[in-house]
Amino acid sequence: MKTLLPFLFCSFLFTTVFGQELETFGLGNVRNVTVTASSNPSKGINTLLVDGYLPNYNAASRFLSQATLGATFSDIEAVANQGTENWLENQLNQSNSFSIESYLRYLAQGVADSLNLANPPPETPFTVENLNLNDWYFDVAWFQGSMTAPDKVRWRVALALSEIFVTSRVSDFDGNPYALASYYDLLLDQSFGNYRALLDSITYHPTMAVYLTYMNNHAQGIVDGNLVFPDENYAREIMQLFSIGLYELNQDGTEKKDAQGNSIPTYDNNDIAGLAKVFTGLSWPDAEYIGDRENSEQDYTRRLKFFPIDSSDAIRRPWKSNPDITNAHQAGGKTFLGTTIGQGRTVEQGEADIQDALDVIFNHPNVGPFISRRLIQRLVTSNPSSAYIGRIAGVFNNNGQGIRGDLKAVVKAILLDREARLVNEQDEAFAGKLREPFVTYMNLVYGLGLNSSTGVYRNHMSEVYNQMEQRPLESPTVFNFFEPDYVPDGDLKEAGKFGPEFQKLNSITLTGYLNALNEWLIDDDPIDYSSYFGGETYKPEQEPRFDFSADYALSSDQNVSVLLDKYNLILAHGALSPQNLQEIEFVLKNLPYRYSDGLPYEDDQDFRIRMAIYLIMASPDFLINR
Repeated sequence: MKTLLPFLFCSFLFTTVFGQELETFGLGNVRNVTVTASSNPSKGINTLLVDGYLPNYNAASRFLSQATLGATFSDIEAVANQGTENWLENQLNQSNSFSIESYLRYLAQGVADSLNLANPPPETPFTVENLNLNDWYFDVAWFQGSMTAPDKVRWRVALALSEIFVTSRVSDFDGNPYALASYYDLLLDQSFGNYRALLDSITYHPTMAVYLTYMNNHAQGIVDGNLVFPDENYAREIMQLFSIGLYELNQDGTEKKDAQGNSIPTYDNNDIAGLAKVFTGLSWPDAEYIGDRENSEQDYTRRLKFFPIDSSDAIRRPWKSNPDITNAHQAGGKTFLGTTIGQGRTVEQGEADIQDALDVIFNHPNVGPFISRRLIQRLVTSNPSSAYIGRIAGVFNNNGQGIRGDLKAVVKAILLDREARLVNEQDEAFAGKLREPFVTYMNLVYGLGLNSSTGVYRNHMSEVYNQMEQRPLESPTVFNFFEPDYVPDGDLKEAGKFGPEFQKLNSITLTGYLNALNEWLIDDDPIDYSSYFGGETYKPEQEPRFDFSADYALSSDQNVSVLLDKYNLILAHGALSPQNLQEIEFVLKNLPYRYSDGLPYEDDQDFRIRMAIYLIMASPDFLINR
């Protein structure tokens, strides 16, 4: 039951007869208060809880700015009418509706069919396997899904996960869209699953194995006459970046200290070396032996294959009377994080080592606060309070049904937490976060209803990356585009606060953003269209533009304030200050506005609307999403 009151987020002031002390009730503060309701007594307390209110349009828009990559007016209206919790529950219960890899294959098949029809090769026909597509086919497929999939929260969470469990085309698989598509599909599939299953899927994915260099990772031994040791890259990063971090944490995310007041490391080099022995013996799904190379770029789309024994010498050189046969998986016990696994197992049982190791990591007490903080930072605020982190870590540890690592429950808790919903729960000067450059672009193209008559959006987003240095799965390092503990100079540094996204903000990227806004809005060129193959016929219906004609009537001097209210709501959840709105209105009213036979020029109307949106999106009130 939602309690419909003629006022929103009400509070009651209670004055005690002793000392005239004021205390606020409402907005979740219900200490020593009981509320009854004739229709449903158990729900009466909802009149004072945040959950008891339907959000107004600005609150709905603010929620969507955290939960999705962009919101249209219809989306805002749906949340305002259904209530935040009901709308979110519906989203969380939707299955993954779009496969990037499947769409990529659909594109590839279309290219192969077209090339064979236009110019059949004399010997080998074009097939999906031999087209050698480049990375921007992944970008086109990603954008298609992001614009059309109804499960919008899933796409926002998957982007967040891609910036925690980082892989990047800035690697050996640069130019292979299948490696990117399959990995991103994994994140989409696992966004509302269990963290333990996510760890398993990531560990066994060829894209991660190549990126963090444990593909064909070999036990200590002689390979082709050389002494080799297990590669330690993944062992280090799965602990540092994907699970427990560098220092022991309390459940509220604060660091534990030793008797001397120093932070306590979670692991050392011995732990890395011990864990590295676990991730040995994994190779390509089509490999014949450990060390074999992939047969096809599409080998990136299937689960890694485990090899306990290195029989490569016998396979490659069967004429040798005594081929070298050694262990591919490290035999014996492996000690890390205070635990020893694998004792007494044969190398043929080595995959049990991998599962045991993932269990040890999954059950480490740091995982709840570590992952909770990172997801809160990606979705809601750069500086969550320790209480906020503690509440979400509690949900990670137990979703209420005794299940650990339930990401659906974690995402729901993050987005519905009082600190996410109420700015005044935080230090308001440092509430929220700087919008990621890429997210601002998605806010624009999705929020403003970029429309395709055919439902096809052919966009490889090169200009987004060129101007703002961000695009899915194109991080420069495994540490993401920006680090969670980055502290920019200025007020944030003086206050001891973090500002991860500010690591991407500099004179080049800020100028690039403003130039890109001009291109997308003023020049009406919001997407990057390219032919799929030489000689392809241009398809204008797959290069959609913005259409603001429905708002032309709002561009006049007497209605421009209404125009600003509309786009302030859609893009900035009403956050623009009265002063900024007044200044933007002044600019708009001084733009040319010509008439012919009593009717305004459509070009002038259109330009005013585009300039209004440009100035809103250039304002600090938009860029800092509180």
